[in-house]
Amino acid sequence: MRAIKGTNFNVYVYPEDHAPPHCHIRYKGQQAESLVGLPLLNLLAGPVPEKSILKTLQANTKRLMKLWEQLNPTSINQTEEQS
Repeated sequence: MRAIKGTNFNVYVYPEDHAPPHCHIRYKGQQAESLVGLPLLNLLAGPVPEKSILKTLQANTKRLMKLWEQLNPTSINQTEEQS
């Protein structure tokens, strides 16, 4: 599900996705994709996002986490059990 539409990127959160909580950044006109952990915004895979993209993620972290929890309720429970 697309969560954020930027001018040169889109941010997605997918249902039934694997832990830890994260979002996918797809860059327009490129095949590159970054996985960024939520809520800390740590890079999990792919190229380092531009600062402007990270600022957008930072401004929307709560909304992205809420969306992750709605789409992946069992993943949140598994993450809490591992802590």
